[in-house]
Amino acid sequence: MTKASLYALLSFLSLLLAPNLVLAGEKVVFQNWQADLGNNISEAYTIADANSSLGVFCSREQCLFYLRQGLQCSPGMQYSVLVNSLGISTALNMECTVVGGSLFQILSPFDTALRASQIGDSIGFAVALQSGAFAVSQFSLLGAKAAIDRVLTAASQRKLREQRMQGTPQSPPKQVAPSLEIIPKAPPNRAPHLNPKPSSKEIAI
Repeated sequence: MTKASLYALLSFLSLLLAPNLVLAGEKVVFQNWQADLGNNISEAYTIADANSSLGVFCSREQCLFYLRQGLQCSPGMQYSVLVNSLGISTALNMECTVVGGSLFQILSPFDTALRASQIGDSIGFAVALQSGAFAVSQFSLLGAKAAIDRVLTAASQRKLREQRMQGTPQSPPKQVAPSLEIIPKAPPNRAPHLNPKPSSKEIAI
């Protein structure tokens, strides 16, 4: 085997072994939101500060809403969060999930979170703490609808292309919980950590 063919083989294997690789990436800014589009994954998100972000992540036929706050929670546990926007005011379920070494809260039901993000200039989340107080996070919705629509459309088109190639019936992307390969955006200036230190800001059950 020549050096050129060996290099080509190693390059191909490195692509296969990179599960979080975004191919043909495109970044589009919609006011305070950004859409990152790729062949395999797409994401629309906004970052409020160094400790919190909100977004929609799609990988193949899976789409989810996630919230990231500077709070400690127990992976696998489910909690309630109050959400308020011009579009809706209600309680959502969120599941604490470790993704890429960082803690994320996966919001459900997806349709309710989507409706809450489609109207108005801002959206707020309130989580009960063990101290009896509430941790409140607020995010801008300026550009949210356009960014999220772009990502969901890209996910649908990707799914349709795969179905045409496989000759299977067409269906929209599923809106379900993530696999461990899914890594949403973490806010900048905050190193991911797999085993965070205990904090007084733990979410109350």
